[in-house]
Amino acid sequence: MTVMISESIPRQGISAPRLLAAGLSGQVGRGLSEAVAQAVAPMRTTALVRRRVRADLARPGGVDAQVVGDITEKHWALGDSDLEALGDVDAVVNLAGIVDWTASQAAMDRVNYLGAMNGLALARKLSERLGRPVPYVYVSTAYVAGTMAGYIAEDLHPPHEDRTPYELSKWFAENHLMREAAADDHPVLIVRIGGVIGGSRSHSTTRWSSLYQLVAPMSSGQLPVLPVRPGARVDILPRDVIGEGMIRLLSHGAATGFQAWRGGAIVQLCAGEYAPTMAALLALLQSKDVEGRYDPPRLITAPDRALRMAENMGLKYARWNREMGNRLFGLRYVSIDRIFERTRLMELTDGWCPATSVEDIIDIAFGLGAAAEPEVLPYLPLGRFA
Repeated sequence: MTVMISESIPRQGISAPRLLAAGLSGQVGRGLSEAVAQAVAPMRTTALVRRRVRADLARPGGVDAQVVGDITEKHWALGDSDLEALGDVDAVVNLAGIVDWTASQAAMDRVNYLGAMNGLALARKLSERLGRPVPYVYVSTAYVAGTMAGYIAEDLHPPHEDRTPYELSKWFAENHLMREAAADDHPVLIVRIGGVIGGSRSHSTTRWSSLYQLVAPMSSGQLPVLPVRPGARVDILPRDVIGEGMIRLLSHGAATGFQAWRGGAIVQLCAGEYAPTMAALLALLQSKDVEGRYDPPRLITAPDRALRMAENMGLKYARWNREMGNRLFGLRYVSIDRIFERTRLMELTDGWCPATSVEDIIDIAFGLGAAAEPEVLPYLPLGRFA
């Protein structure tokens, strides 16, 4: 593998902060748990869970404790007795979010926006109780950029008429968090991520990526073509690589008193300039899929204006089932030629940035292993000519 968690995290300078984290049962949460398990000095993590304690999080290698709450409620529905039982908390981390792109605007706002603001309110309340700032980390999406192309900066984006309900919920959350952080200088870090696939070691996943959904057959048939912009890139990373980035951000923040987070900061935990093109990914998939499990659709390039018009018609005015709707929304995220800046990410991780090879992305996303080595045969004479 290109990325090896145990080798890439420095053996010195890793702190073990005490985290209160929501969303640990999701894809990114699993990635954080996998990365923590490989760290030399593991973090102490309390998971916020809904309704009841989860057995899958309680197994060895999972979280240290669980507390029942709800991110859509004030202070994540944690009362004074719950906070007293938590004890010391060094950071509040919000990994939760609705990623069903066909969900209603109300559902997305409730979880992605209101949940984000409730998390900041909880971090502030913990700060008052503990007599010191408790930083807040909110995991957003790189695709809050909407259909912007080119070089995407690690800053707030301006309003845009073509954002989907999912993108809008994250955009409003980012803007409100940064405004609140600037008002009282609270340490807040917004971490934008791109596409997520299974673990680089385990290859396990909680859900299929948008890349897989666009290529794999579906119940109603295969998409015959994928319309993309020329040079369209796919920014996607294994979940434990994203988890490693989270550990590095938290460790650097703890070592520097979270000074760079004060007043709000945004980083893009993405593949950036190393993101492969869609054409390269599909070509490699065809060459590695020796069993013929996949029949990738044909790529067709189209001008930006035509694609935006088709997206608006298809996503805003047509009704789709959940399967087809998610595939069409997912097409937005693999059809644009853009590079997500990572300058601030490197500044806040002591120069680290993720890089995963195209081969590894294909293997993890599509369940393809490395080709078997040819069997080594013993030396044999040339029969009748021996």
